[in-house]
Amino acid sequence: MNQLPENIIARARASNALIVLPEGDDIRVIRAAADATTSGIAEIVILGDVDIIRARATQQNIELEGVTIINPETSSRINRYAELLIKTRTKSQLSENTAIQQASQSIVYANCMVAMGDAHACIAGAATPTAEVIRHAIRIVGQRPDCNVVSSFFLMLFGNSANGIQGPVLFADCGLVVNPDEHELANIAANTACNAELILDEPASVAMLSFSTLGSARHPHVSKVRKATKILEKEYPNISVVGEIQLDAAISSEIFRAKTGSAMHYKKPNVFVFPSLDAGNIAYKLAERTSNATAIGPIMQGLNYPVSDLSRGCSSEDILQNIAVTACQVLLRNNPS
Repeated sequence: MNQLPENIIARARASNALIVLPEGDDIRVIRAAADATTSGIAEIVILGDVDIIRARATQQNIELEGVTIINPETSSRINRYAELLIKTRTKSQLSENTAIQQASQSIVYANCMVAMGDAHACIAGAATPTAEVIRHAIRIVGQRPDCNVVSSFFLMLFGNSANGIQGPVLFADCGLVVNPDEHELANIAANTACNAELILDEPASVAMLSFSTLGSARHPHVSKVRKATKILEKEYPNISVVGEIQLDAAISSEIFRAKTGSAMHYKKPNVFVFPSLDAGNIAYKLAERTSNATAIGPIMQGLNYPVSDLSRGCSSEDILQNIAVTACQVLLRNNPS
């Protein structure tokens, strides 16, 4: 596994993030919580039965000093969170008893913590389906008013020996939005560019990917990417973007020059925006399996506060890296300027 660059770790530490992990009975989560606390990446709250969690940690020689453990079923915050659930339920009335029962579920409790300001971010998915993670996040934490779609990105770490792409870059959307229209695609690009600048601490350079490079092909799929690029250029003039563009032209100045006849506007991208979930999902998995890349995410974007998903096959190191990236998102929330 490729390690996170030290500058990303430093930014995570600077955020002073408090992150809640609802799947506290999972040993991978317990280990990641301990490692994140020991390394100072974030302050961690894990949810679940206190005795069970401590017993499992002891069996694995994991020290939980500094980690806060909360049992939602016995928490003094439960009634306050139940009130929040009642307010966020729009389609039908939610009774107080039902709301209390829901709030006692760890995944619901964790999102309530974030929505109420009792935690900065939530990370789940080690033992919870992605659809459930997303559903609770949108319902409880809520979608940002300025975002027309909740999307996701992967922070991709490529080894020094990788051809074409080196260093950390962001891929979007590889996890949520199946077939974005041009407005959604532009919004995905803008949000991912913002996260790239935040996490990588460098200006974003966006490649709007397609099977065409600057008019080399005609097709409705190409037109969508071209329109999204124009929307991005108009609404976010400070973002460096090129599109539509093929992947090989995006990552090689020589190929860019050969296909366009000019290298004047070439800038190596650190954000790759895919035209569909098919393309994005295939691309990041292909990079993982054939280029020895590490994919951290999917990290959701477009929510009022950070919520991140995990693969159910994740390791404790995967969770730790996700904690660091999510903590960087908290840095934006704490310092919006």
